[in-house]
Amino acid sequence: MTPERQVRALYTEDTVTVYQAYNPVLGTYAATHGRFPPTYNRDRMTWIKPSFLWMMYRSGWATKHRQERVLAIEITRDGTGNANSWTRSTGCARTSPR
Repeated sequence: MTPERQVRALYTEDTVTVYQAYNPVLGTYAATHGRFPPTYNRDRMTWIKPSFLWMMYRSGWATKHRQERVLAIEITRDGTGNANSWTRSTGCARTSPR
């Protein structure tokens, strides 16, 4: 039987891939270096989505101001009970979904 609610996301035994939109400077740095820049504010409110297309839709197909770069963020599953800890648990960024 299919559960009433479920999260559909790309995942492994240890990680979950989520998507987030960033401004061009931050997104380009993260994609190039595989981590967020030292100036990245890890305490800011963030919206992550388990679906690339859902994030693309929410970011206006990457045309909304300061949402022009959509990155796949692979996070550890250890902190997935708290969305704020998700973004703190990783420094890995990919520019496209698997």
